[in-house]
Amino acid sequence: MRLAVVAHTIGLILRLFGILLVAPLVVDLYYGNHEQAVSFAIAGVCAAIVGELARRLHRGERELSRVEGLAVVAFSWLVVSFFAAIPYLLKGTKQAPFVVRSDMSFVDGAFESMSGLTTTGATIFKDFSLYSEGLFFWRSMTQWLGGMGVIALFIAILPALAIAGRQLFFAEAPGPDEERLTPRIRGTALRLWGLYVALTGVEITMLWWFEMPLFDAFCNAFTTMSAGGFSPNSESIAGYGNHAAEWVLIGFIFIAGANYLLWYQLFRGKSLSLAVFKFRIPDPRPLLRDEEFRVYVVVVLAASLLLGGFLHQFSQAPSQAYLEGAPGDAVLNQANIETIARQSIFQVLTIVTTAGFATDDFNLWNDSSKMVLLVLMFLGGCAGSAAGGPKLIRLWLVAKFTYVELFKVLHPHGVRPVCLGKRVVSTDVMQSIMAFFLMYLVIFSSSVVVLVGFGVYEDAKIDMMTGITASIATLGNIGPGFGKVGPMETYAEFNSFSKWVLFVNMWVGRLEVMAVLIFLQPGVWRGAHWRRFAYQTEEVA
Repeated sequence: MRLAVVAHTIGLILRLFGILLVAPLVVDLYYGNHEQAVSFAIAGVCAAIVGELARRLHRGERELSRVEGLAVVAFSWLVVSFFAAIPYLLKGTKQAPFVVRSDMSFVDGAFESMSGLTTTGATIFKDFSLYSEGLFFWRSMTQWLGGMGVIALFIAILPALAIAGRQLFFAEAPGPDEERLTPRIRGTALRLWGLYVALTGVEITMLWWFEMPLFDAFCNAFTTMSAGGFSPNSESIAGYGNHAAEWVLIGFIFIAGANYLLWYQLFRGKSLSLAVFKFRIPDPRPLLRDEEFRVYVVVVLAASLLLGGFLHQFSQAPSQAYLEGAPGDAVLNQANIETIARQSIFQVLTIVTTAGFATDDFNLWNDSSKMVLLVLMFLGGCAGSAAGGPKLIRLWLVAKFTYVELFKVLHPHGVRPVCLGKRVVSTDVMQSIMAFFLMYLVIFSSSVVVLVGFGVYEDAKIDMMTGITASIATLGNIGPGFGKVGPMETYAEFNSFSKWVLFVNMWVGRLEVMAVLIFLQPGVWRGAHWRRFAYQTEEVA
């Protein structure tokens, strides 16, 4: 592996990342927060300088091998997260160009920035009044950039990465099958980002139309399309008390959890004419033909019905002011139906897609309702979406594989392959999926043991529920959990050791585990060198 080539590519990414810090700087200047704006200027300059120095480490052939592409993806998340943390740690004063914030440690800043870039949504912010509009815009913007993959964005606009585009793109968005829209990966990334930006713009407009403040509409739209969950409101979406906006968010969270390739095909494909209404609509057949999308819809509907039933049966819908004064055995009137439907659909979607928003403190719901949400935390959204987690396609293929194995027990001489649609899933793919789940469970279990055994929360040992849900909420890039990390709580009171454990969880989970674990193999580093001039592309077994 040519380390100079890896550093060169990360330098290009970091240099452009420094330019992006201009956006929150402008926001803070607009709102008159000049002290906080200084931190964005410092972070941008530092990122640009270090990026330029790293870029100069290599000259010559820049085509990446597969391992080098994975290295760029894995380590760019780490490098970028540390530079993205600078605005959380510094602010300017009248007495000095900048000072270190007393309410934020280095691990806090790194945790918050990694949570943003990995679209996890776990926060260490407690008192939201201490932070400027630019800082809230920045944390939402990091999730928006991370939603489709920081690397995919830079491939789309950096010609220097065009040759290595395929390796980087598929390392950033791995899945059981690699499906491209265009022959050139740069064109694919541009089209997907065009759709991503367009959907974000539509959501901002709709949220603003339904009376959400414009600044909040921007921040919440950024974190909806990225399935992130950061909000400038300390009570998440529940703090707005805006039911119409919640229905808008339901629609866009659903979109964010599905495969973006399908939405592109839907909007750019054929349309159907409705003679009765004399207008045309997009042809939904690409969606309906996709097996994973059908599973996604069934899971959301079934879980919403189950959760809604539990919420009504145990009179737990919602614990705040939505059904004020509704008795436990109240008649299920129209208002109750709408509220229960909205609460159940919203929370099911926000957990399945790993968006992590909350329209109520579901930490206070009954055990049956919380069990539904806990199970959903282990699913994830669709492959090719902005969602985190294991992904539904993997779970669906494991279920099919299990059925085939049971079939073979009853019919030893029978032949029944695992199929996805009309395609036969190869043995190699199934083996990689099984390896993924094995390592996912190992990392999750290890994280729980470490947190419960050695972690501290508010000078006390971490309880089992908090340890379990904090681990899966960070590894699955969900954000909120139960216990001490409920939707109205923060991760601020964990000790530094626990925060670093969860930091690694977010990083490993976002890169789908294997892209990080591969670098623990000694063979990957054998022959690694820093030679500046290297024109021979290395072959990697």
